[in-house]
Amino acid sequence: MPTYFAFSDESGKYKEERTDKFILKNPFYCRSTVLLEAGEWLEFRDAFDALKKEFLGPNFRQDIKWSYIWSLFKHFQKKERIPSSKPYYPLRGIPLDKLVGLIRSVLQRLVDYRHSRILLTVTSNERGRTKPLNTNEIVYQHLQHVLGVIDHELSQIAGSVCIFFLNPEEPRVEKYQKEAFARLFAHTSGKYSHIKDSLNFELSSQSLGALLADYCAGVFNGCLRLFPQSIDLFRHQLWPKIPRKKDSVLGYGLAEIPTDRKNRAFLGGLLERIFQTEEADYRVSLEDKLRIKK
Repeated sequence: MPTYFAFSDESGKYKEERTDKFILKNPFYCRSTVLLEAGEWLEFRDAFDALKKEFLGPNFRQDIKWSYIWSLFKHFQKKERIPSSKPYYPLRGIPLDKLVGLIRSVLQRLVDYRHSRILLTVTSNERGRTKPLNTNEIVYQHLQHVLGVIDHELSQIAGSVCIFFLNPEEPRVEKYQKEAFARLFAHTSGKYSHIKDSLNFELSSQSLGALLADYCAGVFNGCLRLFPQSIDLFRHQLWPKIPRKKDSVLGYGLAEIPTDRKNRAFLGGLLERIFQTEEADYRVSLEDKLRIKK
């Protein structure tokens, strides 16, 4: 029986009632889901350890999340001392470009696996684009879309089954995720026939898959905000693995939540801008940016 693992994480936040300040900080609420065949996942674990040793040297056991790079960058920009209590403190002596390079290499390895897929969903926090909906309903709709795409993809592989994992979130959001999963399986006999009907939570510090989902969600969110490093990784490492339906990712492998024709057109316009960006404008060194700042 072909076994698959799906690892899912979020980037950004969502609120039913959104202030201008909240929207400025969180223009998008994004979710990524990384699908890996079990044998490829086993192979990837060893490859990931080797890449961490290559890029991090003695610090290879240190966790590296996408947000850590940007937290370090902000500290360096402001010439602040980094508190030793911060989880990224041990990474302070490693060049930021090297940390980005590690994540690029990890995501490129993901590209190289034949069965891997990356699913992306997004909610715009602009009040004119997304009407006020309860957070639990938004969480439900993201997971509903993701499970539907995974089941459709695996329906083409006889006897396949997928086990679903989420990164732990704040207790309120985690509660919504559990409720959404229970709701999805409550009255859907046979609908998700390729997905195990239970939800699992994994810490990124203990899970390669959770880290992959963290990287993909962070890159996707940054790309929508037109950040150069995120555009680079999205175009070369994420885009090739987003599943298509009728030759389009929109509404399938990359979808707006809730489903909305105008928001899908908005996403399509953003993708055009992303792919029209010249390489010289997105292949930007963080170390060079810090030197210019000085």
